[in-house]
Amino acid sequence: MNPTDNLSRNTEAVADSLSAMIMREFTSYSCYDGYLNPSDPTMITADDRKQLVDWCYGLVDHCKFSRETVASAMEMVDRFFSIPSNSTDAARVCDEALRDPSQFQLLTIAALYSSIKVHEQVALSSELFSEICSRIYTAEEIEAMELTLLSGLSWRCHAPTAHQVGLSILSLLLPYVDIPEVTWGFLMDEIKYLTELAVQDYYFSTQRASTTALAAILNVISDSSTKERREVLGAYLGVITECFDFEGSEQITAARRRLHSLTRPDTGGDEMMDDERSLDESVMTLKASNSSSHGKRKEEEYLEDLSHDHGHVGSPSLSLIDLSCDEQDSVHFC
Repeated sequence: MNPTDNLSRNTEAVADSLSAMIMREFTSYSCYDGYLNPSDPTMITADDRKQLVDWCYGLVDHCKFSRETVASAMEMVDRFFSIPSNSTDAARVCDEALRDPSQFQLLTIAALYSSIKVHEQVALSSELFSEICSRIYTAEEIEAMELTLLSGLSWRCHAPTAHQVGLSILSLLLPYVDIPEVTWGFLMDEIKYLTELAVQDYYFSTQRASTTALAAILNVISDSSTKERREVLGAYLGVITECFDFEGSEQITAARRRLHSLTRPDTGGDEMMDDERSLDESVMTLKASNSSSHGKRKEEEYLEDLSHDHGHVGSPSLSLIDLSCDEQDSVHFC
């Protein structure tokens, strides 16, 4: 099986799907300013959240589920905290979970339990989830928290993920970029890895999935491609970003820097190579020039534009640990 077999060759359908995913970012699954306050010592922290994501990754890896299931679960958790509560019960749980590590943990477990039911072919029972968590939480508590979570989200649990958006963008590039299968496989693996890292980082919970996806693609191209290939891919990406309602260059560059800091913590994300800057410029300049001269065009026009323009890192190592609640000032995970 070739790596590109995982990409769609029906570009019209992909364009419609990408347009719908981006539209949902502005409506049902819009971004918010965030919910954590680092200056409040009584609140959970971004590190607490990251530990829970690591635990979730360990669980789905053990069960041979997709890590996309964790991305969906954490999107539900982040959105639950970020949106105005639609009931007194949701408001109470939200307030408690932001200050009680045990409740925050229970909410995340309930979100993963629900996400597995929605996205995987095999579901885990609440009783089994309780067993996995050393019965710190009963099956009834997990089910009750799931109900509170879903009702608080108005039962919206199908948000697009950054990896899904990324694959759609690559599918649009596929017919027009002549690179070997092994290179496609490398690009796809790297993008998958970067979007998985983004789920761990609280910063990206405040960003659109499409922003994270585009930042990941640009970083991978910048790090792994020749100058000639960067220019070609940058030109095609410029056409795609012009045809769809992506964020502007400032937001994309900030997301790129953040991803860069996750993979190269010694640089802090402050250093960007000249070729990285030029790739940003080639994408965003084309987007700006096209937009200023023609305005925002319909997504279906991207095919004509593309036809006229130009002739593995491993996953993070995780393991499950025993869940306990011996300490009151920290979060513990199974």
